[in-house]
Order: sequence, then structure tokens, then C-alpha cells
Amino acid sequence: MSALHILIIPSWYPEYPGDINGSFFKEQAEALAKHGCKVGVIYPQLRSLRNWRGVLKGESGLSHEVENGIPTYRWHGVNWFPRIAKLNGWLWELHGAKLYEKYVDEHGKPDIIHAHSLLYAGHLASKISEKSGIPFVVTEHSSAYARGLYNKSQIALAQTVAPKAGARIAVSTEFTKLLSKLFTCENNDWEYIPNIVNQDFFDRSLDQKNEDEDSFFFLNVAMLDRNKDQATLLKAFSKAYANNDKLRLRIGGDGPCREELESLSEELGISDSVTFLGKLSRSQVIDEIQASDAFVLSSIYETFGVVVVEAMALGKPVISTSCGGPESIVSKETGILVPTTYADKLGHAMISLFHNRHKYDQQSIRNYCYSRFSEESVVSSLKGVYQSLVKT
Repeated sequence: MSALHILIIPSWYPEYPGDINGSFFKEQAEALAKHGCKVGVIYPQLRSLRNWRGVLKGESGLSHEVENGIPTYRWHGVNWFPRIAKLNGWLWELHGAKLYEKYVDEHGKPDIIHAHSLLYAGHLASKISEKSGIPFVVTEHSSAYARGLYNKSQIALAQTVAPKAGARIAVSTEFTKLLSKLFTCENNDWEYIPNIVNQDFFDRSLDQKNEDEDSFFFLNVAMLDRNKDQATLLKAFSKAYANNDKLRLRIGGDGPCREELESLSEELGISDSVTFLGKLSRSQVIDEIQASDAFVLSSIYETFGVVVVEAMALGKPVISTSCGGPESIVSKETGILVPTTYADKLGHAMISLFHNRHKYDQQSIRNYCYSRFSEESVVSSLKGVYQSLVKT
């Protein structure tokens, strides 16, 4: 049997080496290729009007490169209608059709199209599918539905795409429930297939920490913004620290709330025990997780929560808010879930994890994580979806 041929259309995608925007999609494409599929990517890379210099000076037209063995075709242009869904969809269709033709000329017709997010890759996939008869699958990642960030025209366009997909996937069980309620269509079943944890995290050794060390380090890595809610994390830490001066907190990432958060840590009198690390590369994230004792996520909403899984891949116990994605990730053996925006409960969980740290076994946490979120596990689930569609 010849290899399954999958064309991936992402709604956002890394634009330069080291860009983490859309890195899940890229890693999933690479994992599929590694596990015996033929894979290509087409991406209408439309620049934001906010960056007016880029609008005037950026690249235009078609570019093509092979990235880690995956042929990748981009159409460079400007997103002239960011909030007008129909017009934005039309732009994606226009540029996407050219990319698709070029791709098929050079690599042949795919068996399946896999779009990441309904807006706007899903829209483009549905149009190509109508013309070519090739089935398409959509995985939804966007937290904008739950956070009320999409306008009526965007929701209406997404609603036209969802019913046409041969399979609808969401990256957490809570998210499947939300999408099933939001979109009305026959057989409106969204199935759960998580994001992949990069193999680099499993390849690192597990650092055995000494129980009697003077300090116990909690780590948080996220954008410093309202949704990631590090303000609640700092208040929680100050409560935990008042009961145990061995605790330390390191916060990786940057964002609009950084100054405010640094001031808050001064006000709470914990600035000597809290370190702001700034923006981190992938390898720095791995180093920071390895050097920490536990990971903590304080978000108000996540569709998945990849850093939580990355921490578990390195054997670390985790504390997370029940913010949508982590309920599908964290078990009693791997950590603690707390409600969102409750500093008292989060602080209590930090103290509790510290006192029960010996109950969390690094190798068991890693094994649990590998069985659910490794390339092998996720690719096997995806191939099952593809094969059932190709057969029908």
C-alpha cells in the first residue's frame, strides 16, 4: 500500500526559524512524515495591517521551500479585511487555490486535507474539497470561541465550514463539548486528539532532585497577559511563601503585563523570591523545566496547555487551573487541578504539592505523558481518522 498523502493547511504557521507561532502544526506535520506519511503544507501567509511597514515592504506572491523534508508553499500578501470574515475567506480562497494548483503540479493530489482551525484554513480546505472531491479533516485550536473574541460574521463563516468536514477534532475533551454546543450540524461529533509533545522533551534525562535542598522551585512559562493570569499566581505564591520560605517562583515569557506583574511582586513583598526570566527559546524552556521542582499554570482559558504536558514529559508534577485544556491532561498521579482566579486555592495547592513532593514519581509521570501525548500516540490516532475517511 502506498503512503497516505496528507496536505496540511494551517491557519497560522512559523514565519522564520525559531518562530513558535503555529509550531504545533509544523511538528505534527514532521511527526506524520517521520511515521511513513507523504506530507506537504500550503499556507496563505497574510500580513497584519497593524504592521504598516510590513504591509508596504513585505514579500509578495508565491514562495516555496523544503523544511525538514516537508515541501512548504506560501503565498505572501496582506490581510486587508481582518474582521470581515467573508472577505477574508475570499482572500484565503484566492491565494490558496494558486498554492493548491502549484502543489498538485509538483507533488500530485493528496488523499486527505488536514486544516488547522476553521478560520481560515478550514474554509480554504472546504472550498478545495468541493472542487476536488478530496475529504478534509479540521482540528480546532482557537481559544477565541470560548473567550468571545470572534464577531458574528466570523462565527457564521465557521458554521458553514464545520458540517462539511469529514472529521472534526479538538485538542481537549472540554473543548470538544464547547464546539459541539456551538456548531449545529448533523453528526456534530467533535473528537479529542491532543497536540504532540516534541520528542526533544522525552529525549532529555530526568534530573533527580535532592529532597533536602534549601529551595523548592515552581516554574511558570507563558505570555505575560491577562488570560495567563500571573497576577493570581503571584498572589497565590505570596500566600504559600508566607507559610514556607523555602519556596521560589520563576516566570518565563514576556508580554503586555510584565511591568504590572513586576510591580505587584514588589507590593506583595516577594520580589526576592520571584524571578522574571523574559522570553525563552525552546531549549531554554527545557533547561528551566529540568532545573525546577514543579510546574504551575494559572491561565483563565486554554484549549490545550502544551507547557503543562512538556513539564510532565520531563517528569515534573504540575499544578494547573481547570481552564479548559488541562482537565484532559492532569491526573491525581501527575499533579493538582484548582479553579481559575482563586489565589487562595492555588496557594494551598503549592503548599500541598511541596509537602507531598515525594509521592510524585518522575518516571511514572513521564510514562503517563508518553502514552498519551508522544508523536507515536498522536500520529496513530490521526492515521486512524485519515484511513477511515479514505476508505469511505
